[in-house]
Amino acid sequence: MAQHITTVSVQLIMQGIISNGATTNATPPVTYQFVTKWGSYGTGNGQFKYLYGVAVDSSGNIYVVDTYNNRIQQFNSSGTFITKWGSNGTGDGQFSTPRGIASSVNVYVADTSNHRIQKFSPQ
Repeated sequence: MAQHITTVSVQLIMQGIISNGATTNATPPVTYQFVTKWGSYGTGNGQFKYLYGVAVDSSGNIYVVDTYNNRIQQFNSSGTFITKWGSNGTGDGQFSTPRGIASSVNVYVADTSNHRIQKFSPQ
């Protein structure tokens, strides 16, 4: 007889609550406390129109996909604006509704409506 695994079962297995029908010692959930917030609606530095992705690099810098402004904004770990890049278009460094981002040393942006990934390196 095949077992049916539901989303709830998968979540419980991942939390260590059930495993092959046996109860295990689960790690208590971590709780989080509100720290800070930044941003508002608009086109200025630190303002957003439809945020769609966030990435953090190894230095703690935060990169935000500002989708309808067709740009990426960078902030320090406290939320202070550092820089931005991008504009609407199809050229290198331009975006059309970007919707994803990843960061390591480089920043990779999913430039959705241009059907491409763009890679940016620190200078």
